[in-house]
Amino acid sequence: MPIRIAVDAMGGDYAPLEIVKGAVEAAKEYNIAIQLVGNEVQIKEELAKYDTTGLDIGITHTDEVIEMGEAPAKALRAKKKASVVLAVESVAKGESQGLVAAGSTGAAMAASLFGLGRL
Repeated sequence: MPIRIAVDAMGGDYAPLEIVKGAVEAAKEYNIAIQLVGNEVQIKEELAKYDTTGLDIGITHTDEVIEMGEAPAKALRAKKKASVVLAVESVAKGESQGLVAAGSTGAAMAASLFGLGRL
């Protein structure tokens, strides 16, 4: 069974365009499974641009996104189904073995702290 990486598809510059592109490239190059978390319609539009035959790429839908300018703790309380939160939950539940989030570092750190705890 390949390693599965949860990816916040809605975080970062030019998301989900660049995030999906990188996820497809990573799945091909490293033979890993990817779970893209974000707006399913937008993610599918981007995935359609690539040959994903044989790749293990799943989608977890959510409409909630924490934007770069939002205060992380306040945003996490208001957006309990934000893409970064659901990506962290995927790791916490053991569905994914790691996660990548290119959006708000504060939100990713806070979501990880609340969802995974400290070492």
